[in-house]
Amino acid sequence: MAPHPCIPADKHDLPAVRRAAALPAQELVPLLPALLEWVQDANWPVARPVAALLASTGEPLLPHLETVFAGEDSVWKYWIIDLVVPALSPEVRAPLHSRLTQLADSPAPGDRAEEVHLVARQALDTAARP
Repeated sequence: MAPHPCIPADKHDLPAVRRAAALPAQELVPLLPALLEWVQDANWPVARPVAALLASTGEPLLPHLETVFAGEDSVWKYWIIDLVVPALSPEVRAPLHSRLTQLADSPAPGDRAEEVHLVARQALDTAARP
């Protein structure tokens, strides 16, 4: 099966991100897991535009974020919290509060080593500001 034209083929494939951004929301939802993979490293040129696109999808993104947060890839967690979470609307971000609190207050050793607890605390503090 050929790769989907709206999923980046490589870290420089910004045209694929633009194609994805042009899709109706219902067509974007099945692509969320594959798009989320492109936020594993903020140094990739596609990472920030994909993060913005993901955040714009709102509530359908939440189960996919939870999958990342429940996993062991601490760098990926860091970039999701740094790039995607702040761009979510307060209503969409609210269900993440308990998970972010857990990551901030009781990080796994790998999460502590990658400073996930610090970025989670920052996200919580930013969300608490009026």
